[in-house]
Amino acid sequence: MRKRALQVLLVEDNAGDARLLREMFSKEPSGSFELSHLTHMREAEARLKAGGVDIALLDMGLPDGHGLETLRRARAAAPDVVMIVLTGMEDEALAAAAMKEGAQDYLIKGQIENRALPRALRHAIERQRMQREAELMRKNEVELRDQFLSHVSHELRSPLTSIYSFSTIIADGLAGETTQQQNEYLQIILRNVRQLQSMIEDLLQVTQAQAHKLTVELESVSLNEAIEYAVDTLRGAAKDKEINLSFQSSARLPSVYADATRVRQVLTILLDNAVKFTPAGGTVKVEAREYEKDGSMMQIEVSDTGCGIGPEPIERIFEHLYQVTDPGHAGRRGLGLGLHIAKDLVTRQGGKIWVTSELEKGSHFFFTLPIFSLAGVIRPILTQEKSAGDSLALITAEVECRDGSPEVPRKTLDVARMVLQQCLRADSDVLLPNIGPLSEHKRFFVVANTKQDGAESIGRRIQSQLRGHHGFQSDNFNFVISHSFLPPLTRDANESMETFAEEVASEVRDQINNVCLQGAI
Repeated sequence: MRKRALQVLLVEDNAGDARLLREMFSKEPSGSFELSHLTHMREAEARLKAGGVDIALLDMGLPDGHGLETLRRARAAAPDVVMIVLTGMEDEALAAAAMKEGAQDYLIKGQIENRALPRALRHAIERQRMQREAELMRKNEVELRDQFLSHVSHELRSPLTSIYSFSTIIADGLAGETTQQQNEYLQIILRNVRQLQSMIEDLLQVTQAQAHKLTVELESVSLNEAIEYAVDTLRGAAKDKEINLSFQSSARLPSVYADATRVRQVLTILLDNAVKFTPAGGTVKVEAREYEKDGSMMQIEVSDTGCGIGPEPIERIFEHLYQVTDPGHAGRRGLGLGLHIAKDLVTRQGGKIWVTSELEKGSHFFFTLPIFSLAGVIRPILTQEKSAGDSLALITAEVECRDGSPEVPRKTLDVARMVLQQCLRADSDVLLPNIGPLSEHKRFFVVANTKQDGAESIGRRIQSQLRGHHGFQSDNFNFVISHSFLPPLTRDANESMETFAEEVASEVRDQINNVCLQGAI
């Protein structure tokens, strides 16, 4: 069976260079290659997007494209096409950069006649094929491993829970008296079961993240409360080692736009590591301040006086399954997933995480989170043309349990938030994140740029969609929808939209506080 001719696209504006390349291809057996020639990058992008090209020979200096940008545009148009860069200069740094950007080869025009170009093209295709196969194998191996770990983790949870429960019953003397030695053995069992449970939770967390099942619910989060929660969680472990664990709360700390549960989780991971690797009598401290490089972010620091981290491990410390070995700790202490999970959670909340450390002097872990700005949330619906506050409605939707229970299940509230979001128009309505105390999270607030009839229409739509959703068809819930309008606010001619948004946000806060204080809508 005859092989298909390889389709080669030459993007070259120099007629002489193009002619030389054509001559090289003409010496190949008939049907080996089919060469197309274009002179501009915009034409090449259209041709690449249309498909059917096997190899692209790209000049780095075109009338409408220059340097690595030419390669990036070509890769964006056709990521699977073999890219070979052509240039008139011998520049090793540029060659290395081109290879990093996805080029399979780098050819210098004055030297092309000294090497078999068609053979180089075939080799480039073969290299790309091998790279794809290797990447596919690696991806399949990772998926199989993660599926295995997820399955094993789920299967281990039940027997471990039983072991922990019955061991606790015996240790508490509920199954009869035990000797001192038996109690010591039981404590060893319980300690190891807790360690295994922690490992399993880490495995499940990672597999959920990789399967895109890990949720992050952004809301206004008190940093003081999140840090105090994590500090209280680790206070007992720190006390056992006589470690001074401290955090100085401050009423001036702004709220952050994050997931409260995930923030506490990140802090717990960092504090647990800090306590674990700090010797008896040491210090672990948590501090929070405005990030000096970006005033819209808060920086949280967890520092310790522990063993520190060497230069090589510090480069890999957030990698999947990577562990830093401390000679002072015998045995396996975990799976190396904690910091990897922390990085993933911080990134998902719009921040970044990093570490500085010095051996025998301790470590400093930092991460950032966006500062919560109600004005920033509302700003997109305040258009230049319609900035008067007399057209802004605050729509309130409350979910109530018909049996009178004061608390609504979290899953139910998540479904309600999803339904509400689907009822709104992105250009004129905004569903506010949770900004009140936990007891008020069964109330949802929408700011809508609309008049009276529009607010009524949105309310009816929300009521209908909530009642019609399969998650609420058990008749266990009531939905109370109401609306009010903000006091008239007019933007001055010289007033910036940012300042006006702050004024609107202040009025929204007042309205929300009134609703919460009334206790009924």
